[in-house]
Amino acid sequence: MAITLRHQTAEQFAARLRERYRNSSKEECARLATWLYDSYQAGDFTALQLRTAFGMNTTQFSAFVVKIQELREHWLAIQAAGGE
Repeated sequence: MAITLRHQTAEQFAARLRERYRNSSKEECARLATWLYDSYQAGDFTALQLRTAFGMNTTQFSAFVVKIQELREHWLAIQAAGGE
């Protein structure tokens, strides 16, 4: 599902997301990484928009995508876990 922004550009939204990601707790970081990775894969953000918002070059961005993908996998595993 694509994001529909009415009061800000995708670049402004990505910059605000970057600030929130930077200042987040461990759990919030994993949750945001999950949302960010899913949104990136859905095409809501381009690589250039995210690289600009996060201030990264292409090599750094490639490593970042791997990092948020791993955080996403861990977050989803935690969400699926249940007591016995």
